[in-house]
Amino acid sequence: MKFAALNATLIAAFAPMAFASEKAPVNTKVEVQEYQYGMQLDIDQVLQRTDNSRKSGVVPSVMVYRDSQGEVHAVRFVEWGGLSNQNG
Repeated sequence: MKFAALNATLIAAFAPMAFASEKAPVNTKVEVQEYQYGMQLDIDQVLQRTDNSRKSGVVPSVMVYRDSQGEVHAVRFVEWGGLSNQNG
């Protein structure tokens, strides 16, 4: 049940955002943090996000973002893939 609540929270938090097509610079190395429930994220611009539109079920995702200070961060979380589990 906690897993579903975390997933719903993440979807609700990131759904209204318009994801930028700009990529993080290739030479930028960012340590990926594991998302923890209640973690406060200072997201000014999403630079890159895992495309899970062709996966189904709960899948891992990574989001690279720039904070309000201009620093680049990455966070790993889980979300529902874009495909339904229905046959047909």
